[in-house]
Amino acid sequence: MLFMTMFQWEPGKTEEVMQMRTKETHHPGRKIVKEWIALETNLVFRLVEITDPAALLKATSGWSDLGYIEMHPVMESEEALKLLK
Repeated sequence: MLFMTMFQWEPGKTEEVMQMRTKETHHPGRKIVKEWIALETNLVFRLVEITDPAALLKATSGWSDLGYIEMHPVMESEEALKLLK
């Protein structure tokens, strides 16, 4: 299943977030499909593919003291439209 995660870190924590990001490890059951950083704010969008729900929890738990995480299950629009017909 695909999830769009959005992480907004607290002002003043940019250096700590960037250090943590460079040291981030692979979690079995989770694959990062694509990642974007908003240019005007302290916000990261990450599309992840999850095969084990525990992997999503493990991957996000270490970031909670640095900011706010939002997660949404998503699917490609074409696939959703086919299912809605």
